[in-house]
Amino acid sequence: MAPRLEPESRRLLTAFSANLNRLDPQPLDWQRFYDFILYAFGHQPPPAEAVGHALVQNGLDWDAAEPFMLFYRHAVELLQRQAALTRKAPPARQRKRNPARPPSGGSMGARERRTRPKRRTRRMR
Repeated sequence: MAPRLEPESRRLLTAFSANLNRLDPQPLDWQRFYDFILYAFGHQPPPAEAVGHALVQNGLDWDAAEPFMLFYRHAVELLQRQAALTRKAPPARQRKRNPARPPSGGSMGARERRTRPKRRTRRMR
């Protein structure tokens, strides 16, 4: 007896197979299948054989269900491998940065000095 799918997994897989363009799967069909894969991976991934069996129960013949079953198997393996790599990776060290320095106005890093022009007044004659 094939392992049973969770109710939400079954619902997503049924939505996929019921709306599938069987001759030429369209982007929306793939999006439904990806939604199923991601949900199943995040909860309790059923074996690929159970997915193939559920697709056949939903009306696909075995020749049409098998490629999706194999794709599911590879996708779950890839997601598991990726999850294992991210768990093993140490957190990235961040370099301590010095606060930004204001730009210098002169050459060679020296500050430019501005002198005020002398004002002429009536008394300076």
